[in-house]
Amino acid sequence: DREIVMANGYALPYAAMEFRADREIVMAAVSKDGRALVYAAEPLKADREIVMANGYALPYAAMEFRADREIVMAAVSKDGRALVYAAEPLKADREIVMA
Repeated sequence: DREIVMANGYALPYAAMEFRADREIVMAAVSKDGRALVYAAEPLKADREIVMANGYALPYAAMEFRADREIVMAAVSKDGRALVYAAEPLKADREIVMA
């Protein structure tokens, strides 16, 4: 049921595929827990706004976001361990490393 998944984003792994492809539901889930992005439909893993909703989503986001300075900066500022998922040139970016 849509309302249940909206109220509890952690239910996304158990939700029907139609809910995993629903942008509003996925946004709510990722906002609560970035790891929820792993259960989202593939097109939503490439949705910049969803990925930016939670820095912990970076490992599960579309690969091009690993080279996106703004997204990597946001992720690393929340958790320095996110740097491991960044593209190589960004790993050498002093401002990102110091975030």
